[in-house]
This record gives sequence, C-alpha cells and structure tokens, in this order.
Amino acid sequence: MSANDPTVAEYMTALPATADVGLRLADAEERMTMDNIRHLVVMREGHVVGVLSNRDIAVALSTPGTDAKKLLVGDAMSERPYACAPTTRLSEVALAMEANRWGCALVIEGDDVVGVFTTTDALRALRALATGRPAEPATRAQHMPPAEPEPPRHFKLPKHRPITVTTGIFNAGS
Repeated sequence: MSANDPTVAEYMTALPATADVGLRLADAEERMTMDNIRHLVVMREGHVVGVLSNRDIAVALSTPGTDAKKLLVGDAMSERPYACAPTTRLSEVALAMEANRWGCALVIEGDDVVGVFTTTDALRALRALATGRPAEPATRAQHMPPAEPEPPRHFKLPKHRPITVTTGIFNAGS
C-alpha cells in the first residue's frame, strides 16, 4: 500500500448485498431501505449480471405507464457495471467513478465479488486520508455483521414481589 494512494480493498464494503435478477423491484427496494444500503449486486444463477441502485429504482418507477407491481430487478438494473480488482489504486477507481458519474464499483477477485466500493466508501477514504487516521464507517449497512460483537447487557432487576397461590388464583404480593 502506498500511504498516499491506497488500494480499493482498504476502503471497500466487503460482503455486498445481492439480489436475484428475478426479484420483484418493490422487494429489492424494501430490502435496500431496511438494510440501509443504496446498491445491490444483481445475480443470475450465481453470476453477476448487473447492479441495482436506488437511482435505478427511481428512474424505473418514474417511467410513464409502468406497472410498479410487475417490475423485476432485471428490468431496472444497470448492466455491465464498472469492476476492478482489490489491488486497484483508489485514485484510479475514484477517477473512473467521477468521470462516468458511477455510484459504485464492484470489486472482483477471480470469479467472485469480494466487495463494493461506493461514494460513501470514497468519503470515508477521504476522511482517513485527510486526518491521517483510520476512519470507521459513519453508518453501517444492516446486512453486515457488527464490527465487534456487542457485549452482553446486564440489567439490575427490581426486587420482585412474591406471588402466592390461593385457591387456584394467582395473587401478586401480600
């Protein structure tokens, strides 16, 4: 890694969310909202065929005469998404995204999608490079496991009143 030009792997979101090309667009939109994400990698039979963004959904739904209930992910997705290797320099990916106004880049290793690099990831990289310190994501996609497991929470319970049984009826306290 070059301190001034890191690789895209250092800032990508690993384990990107995916959707099947035949999924209803409304279901994909709901998943994106629930998971707090703006991009889904679109798959067909285990192979990447495109990317669906919240912008793609908005465009598809705004087309006059469109029956939103019948639209599928494949009807709205962007085909032939920009892809790069994990070792690609961040400056190269940022230039391609800026020049083409792309919202994300798929990070591919061999035949596998190992991550997605979004404009949100680019802003996190900018924060890290500007401050010289690692930057944690300001928001976390809900489909992602937490960075560190949350410690167990212990609550002090109030003292319970005893329950007594009288002729088959429960009475609280005395």
